[in-house]
Amino acid sequence: MSKLKQSLSTYSALPFIYGLSILPHFILYRISDLLYFLLYHVFKYRLKVIYTNLKNSFPEKSEEEILKIQKDFYKNLMDVIVETVKEFTLSAKAMKKRFRFTNPELFQKHFDNGKSVMMLMGHYNNWEYGVSTPLWVPQECWAVYGKLHNREMDKWIVRTREKYGMTLFPMDKTYDVMLNHTQGDKLYMFMADQSPHFGSIKYWLKFLNQETGVHIGAEKLSKMLDLAVVFIDIQRVKRGYYEITAQTLFEDAKNSGDKEITDRYFAVLEEVIRKTPANWLWSHKRWKYKREATN
Repeated sequence: MSKLKQSLSTYSALPFIYGLSILPHFILYRISDLLYFLLYHVFKYRLKVIYTNLKNSFPEKSEEEILKIQKDFYKNLMDVIVETVKEFTLSAKAMKKRFRFTNPELFQKHFDNGKSVMMLMGHYNNWEYGVSTPLWVPQECWAVYGKLHNREMDKWIVRTREKYGMTLFPMDKTYDVMLNHTQGDKLYMFMADQSPHFGSIKYWLKFLNQETGVHIGAEKLSKMLDLAVVFIDIQRVKRGYYEITAQTLFEDAKNSGDKEITDRYFAVLEEVIRKTPANWLWSHKRWKYKREATN
């Protein structure tokens, strides 16, 4: 798409997105309910992928339980979508009420000890609101993201996500950015639970009852920079409100064993997912590659 076409498509979409964003939450949730009905009952969006992922992850669950999780997943995903749209016009004050860290003192402790932090999370509940982390912690906050092909839309999305104080950098610049900006106490936000590209899988582990190829970049960078490694658990208190509890996995990454950070991250993430399975991103083709195919 030419730059002119990208600009035209972006600026034609902006009024619509902002129009939705200024709507009160109770109206947005009615839209979410409608989207749930359309995507689940009418369009059956990735229905087979979601069902297969759930069935393989929870072989001990009955068919009725699997179908219940599947339906609840669609409801959760639609809420995340409308809440992300609302984020475009959500003030910092309103965001702090809706995305609340229960123990920000944990980050203060690492800051006082002069430790930068690798904050790991999953695509669980409203992970998008993680960009508001700077409202709660003393560290300078950075986050990796996937660039959009539409350059104009990419600029606009980055500007919106950075409004709470987060600095975003594209995935392909991760090592350059982190290894060349080491001054001061920083917090790096990573989500490492999606599938790596076929040729990038360097490590396999058992996750949700399946052999799973995983990213190890967060571990490598944590060790190279000797970061403290923290995991955050995002739980929905009620519709539109979340509580985030942090736990330190490793005080000093350099003292951890080989793949120990990666193993611990996925073990803790699995514990979280098993509490309320519907809240994870099951529509992702997480297990599209098999171990024998990469040997």
